[in-house]
Amino acid sequence: MNLQPFLFPVTERTVAVDNSTTPLIDLDNQETFLSNGYKAIVREDTNEVISIVRDSYKIVTNSNLIDQLLRQLATCGHSFKIDPSHSFVSNERMRLQITFPDLKLRDKESDIALSAFIHNSYDQSEGVRFYFGAIRAICSNGMIFGTVLSKYYSRHTKGFSFDDLSEKLAEARSFFPEIQERINRLEVLRVDEQLVEHVSEKISKRLAQEAIDQEEIGRISQWVLLNRLTNRISHDMDPHVQARYQDNVSKVFAL
Repeated sequence: MNLQPFLFPVTERTVAVDNSTTPLIDLDNQETFLSNGYKAIVREDTNEVISIVRDSYKIVTNSNLIDQLLRQLATCGHSFKIDPSHSFVSNERMRLQITFPDLKLRDKESDIALSAFIHNSYDQSEGVRFYFGAIRAICSNGMIFGTVLSKYYSRHTKGFSFDDLSEKLAEARSFFPEIQERINRLEVLRVDEQLVEHVSEKISKRLAQEAIDQEEIGRISQWVLLNRLTNRISHDMDPHVQARYQDNVSKVFAL
């Protein structure tokens, strides 16, 4: 996967504010700018303003974040690939998926490889985030293990480091038996009215209606329903909102 689109340069610039007595600002003289406690985050190669943030806001650039990540991945002891299936980038936000093909769970039909997801933003919509999930080989459905595996979250103002990535992976592997047991259990449990109602309330009423017909209640397994939901989220939804819905699926199905 080409990471170059993620690495565009960003810079901080002063925000100019007029006052009533001096309507024209001398852009070459910052003494004509009113103090306002804010700065602009600008995409340097296109001169696009991405966001206006407080002076205290600390940028964590995509390029620095990805550089840290790749250095740690190179020494983590596991093969990996940068996975485009659930990765995206815009001026404001990015999500990067790293899949570990040798760290696998399994259901009756497919391998399920462990994945790590990394988020960053320049518009304060979220801080740097790191969390574990998986990708189902047979259909490229993405899922999040937000209940069984802990999320690692750090706001921009507090900084972020991947120095303990190997420890994070070791911790994730230690939970594999528990996750595998949960998958096996979901393959046996039948969908009931209560679960469908829960999906409708906690995930999406529209997704619930699309994923299961009334006559299928009591007949299909909860794992089948989960994969129908993750299939629609992974392949039909805007990448910017996938993580939120995947996280809600994780909570409803206790993964």
